Amino acid sequence: MTLAQVVYQISVDSDFAAQMRTEPERALAERGLKLSKEEQAFLSRGLKREARGDGSMVSMSDIAVLYAHWG
Repeated sequence: MTLAQVVYQISVDSDFAAQMRTEPERALAERGLKLSKEEQAFLSRGLKREARGDGSMVSMSDIAVLYAHWG
């Protein structure tokens, strides 16, 4: 459930999303969330894909596609 909570927060909170790109451990700790190293690596890969030229965030469907191939 925590991974889903983090993905949701990334999609609705641009400040949290920015902090997850630069200081993921701190961003999670400040919100009382904890992810495994594998989950953090997964999200990091997804966040790196966000640059699309229009500045949009990674969509939930993009994360779902990555998640389907994870593990």
